[in-house]
Amino acid sequence: MSDAELSARLLAALKACANEAAGAEAPLVSMTTEFLREDAPAASVKADIARKTRTLIFATAEARGADGAPVATASSVHRIKA
Repeated sequence: MSDAELSARLLAALKACANEAAGAEAPLVSMTTEFLREDAPAASVKADIARKTRTLIFATAEARGADGAPVATASSVHRIKA
């Protein structure tokens, strides 16, 4: 899996999680990705809400390989539409 494909999977998970927390589309403000292993396919991607304020949602995501070891992590900030 390429870095671009892995980033896309992490972003999709982060956006879905933030949209669910906001109850509507929550536009992306920023995203940071850290690749922990090179050329390791991600078997699973999981996202969670780290914090939610009145106007922003902070989310984190982690991709794990088939062996259960972390492949990449990401964090994002999303704006809550008023």
